[in-house]
Amino acid sequence: MTNRAGPAAEPATLEPATLFDRLADRGGLSYVVEVCGDGGGLILAVSGGPDSTALMVLMANWRARPPVLVACVDHGLRPEAAVECAIVAKNAERLGLPWRILKADETYTAGNLQDWARRVRYRALGTAARDAGYDTIVTAHHRDDQAETFLLRLARGSGVYGLAAMPEEGAVDGVALARPLLQIERAALARIAAESGLAIAADPSNDDPRFDRVRMRTLMPALAAHGLTPDRLAATAAHMRRAAAALDHVTRAFLAEHISADPFGTVSGRARAFAEIPDEIALRALARMLKAVGGAEYTPRLEAVEALHRTIVEAAPDTVLRRTLHGVVIAVKGGTLNARREWGRSGLAAIAAPAGATLMWDSRFRIDVPRLAGALGVGPLGRSGRRLRSPLTDQGTLRAAPGLYQDGTLVAVPSAVKAADRGAPLGDLAVECVVGRGLGLGTPRA
Repeated sequence: MTNRAGPAAEPATLEPATLFDRLADRGGLSYVVEVCGDGGGLILAVSGGPDSTALMVLMANWRARPPVLVACVDHGLRPEAAVECAIVAKNAERLGLPWRILKADETYTAGNLQDWARRVRYRALGTAARDAGYDTIVTAHHRDDQAETFLLRLARGSGVYGLAAMPEEGAVDGVALARPLLQIERAALARIAAESGLAIAADPSNDDPRFDRVRMRTLMPALAAHGLTPDRLAATAAHMRRAAAALDHVTRAFLAEHISADPFGTVSGRARAFAEIPDEIALRALARMLKAVGGAEYTPRLEAVEALHRTIVEAAPDTVLRRTLHGVVIAVKGGTLNARREWGRSGLAAIAAPAGATLMWDSRFRIDVPRLAGALGVGPLGRSGRRLRSPLTDQGTLRAAPGLYQDGTLVAVPSAVKAADRGAPLGDLAVECVVGRGLGLGTPRA
């Protein structure tokens, strides 16, 4: 479904140079990205709705913009999605912007539909960034989205970090993520889209009350009548972000003093240290560890981290514990806590690895791909069928470490890994684990 509005007009109320000033030089972004590519440009995430159409229009009117690629993801959920992607492509052409339509790399089966779609979408956008050699994904999230996110997190009982809602800068799948419109109201973006004269796609899921975000959206007028306006909610989220930044400062100091990381992304430290600091700092430290070690985009739910924290601090000194949370195996033995990546029932995913590329795998390892012929990919060593060993780690951790595959066969491994069988010789793969660095710990090379 589409609708067209009035004649084309230049956006007059929003100045692209001001909105996008931090994108002119991505080195100015506060989030350090470990990534891929040469820092060459921006991937615009565009669905065809009014918000992302306005983002396209504003970007097209930014004279100092770096290279830009408009990317529209077809999740394969609705037949109309192909038409909507075609609308995005046509709009991009009218604005003089290059475009690409992306397909979901998996089929939805069950579970939280919107969460699945978000994960698939960002994975596709990250792949597009790597393919183009670009370093930043730009989305059209705005102030009203921020207010809705705050309410969603509030309803779920989130703590300080959850209520901080969406940051203006972050990373996903090893690529920087920027939300430059986060201070702009939805109505202002809708006006820009309407005045552009471009076709606007209408996604029926945006009005489907089955989804939590839609139900929160319907509450907004009633809440505003009692002073809980989108501005007020977004401002409260900003206050929470400041509080979270202060807690992060203390958390980083705790981690640097008490936790260490090995070259394979396993972190360890004294278990009792988590009982000797305020709960809020201990919870944040655990959450950050779980996110980093598990290669996850987000930290786990607060309730789950609280339960893990209680288990650790209430355990007797000689207790042996083993828990699994957020893709991480947590073990406590002899007073020492260890956290390593979980292998899982289906193992870890492999990704394509263009010859000569630098890429991130599992959000934990930065890899320089050698220039070899054939179909190259990076995947877990546990899928190789080879017997491998390393003096630096155990077999469980080794299975979740990366290797280079050529036409499906393991051909290169981190230098600390050696073959323990009579298979073909393995080359050295240039690998850097970023888990420790992401936690402020520093990590030796594997």
